[in-house]
Amino acid sequence: MGKFRQFRQRWLKPYRLILHEEQTYLEKWQMRVTRWGLLMASGTLILLLSSFIYFLLAWTPLKELIIPGYASESSRQRAIQAELKADSAMVILETQARYLEALKTILSGDVVPDVINEASIDSLVQLSDGPLLTDWELTQEEEALREQVEEEDRFMLQRDPAKVETMKSIPFAPVSGEISSDYDPSIGHFGVDFVAPEGSVIHAVDDGVVILASYTSDGGYVISIQHLGNRVSVYKHNKSLLVESGDRVQAGDAIAMLGGTGTHSTGPHAHFEWWVEGQPLDPMMWLPDSN
Repeated sequence: MGKFRQFRQRWLKPYRLILHEEQTYLEKWQMRVTRWGLLMASGTLILLLSSFIYFLLAWTPLKELIIPGYASESSRQRAIQAELKADSAMVILETQARYLEALKTILSGDVVPDVINEASIDSLVQLSDGPLLTDWELTQEEEALREQVEEEDRFMLQRDPAKVETMKSIPFAPVSGEISSDYDPSIGHFGVDFVAPEGSVIHAVDDGVVILASYTSDGGYVISIQHLGNRVSVYKHNKSLLVESGDRVQAGDAIAMLGGTGTHSTGPHAHFEWWVEGQPLDPMMWLPDSN
């Protein structure tokens, strides 16, 4: 009881707050207050003021002007869009890098393991949630559609054999010279070697895009050009390169100078390969005036 009496006398003791006129001392306004009431009123006022300031900073554009380093909503959206585009670009670059690496491996003569083999097929069967659809599980409509597509494919191949031969033909000779080594895939020689004076100009055999212009240890300075119809021409052992990856060239354009770079070169010559549909062909069968 003694503590409560002390608390009441200290905090609940009433006071009168009076406002007087300065000259006449006439009473203009008065209010009865206590210390406890004044404390509660001050706390409530501070809470309301803090809530109002928080609202201004959290839900209005003032935060962009008051808070240092705070990015605007438009800037944040642009940053998110830029990050998404950067991620997409990285995926595209990674895919292109894998494609170029595989293409370089193929063109250099190395063996590329099959991506799909019996082991991978077995793993796909084990990972699949449902049974595989086999030929005897196809419906009659699906079998009829398959036969129709196969028949159309056979008809297309039979009706236009000249188009296939034209696709394999080489419009322009890479260089003028004598043949020193013939096409022999049994020993890994997927092209022919032309002997000509060092520094002779190497020409693009057809219109296309340079997909590889670099140096390899065995092939020296190498150029690969992608042509229409899934055709690729390869030029190895060059002395120097005149084009870069991504350049567009036309048939007959100068792309390199003849040399003898690379560990597989025994002297100045031009090694030329001709790939169609992913398969190497004997260039001498398809070069101009070679038949």
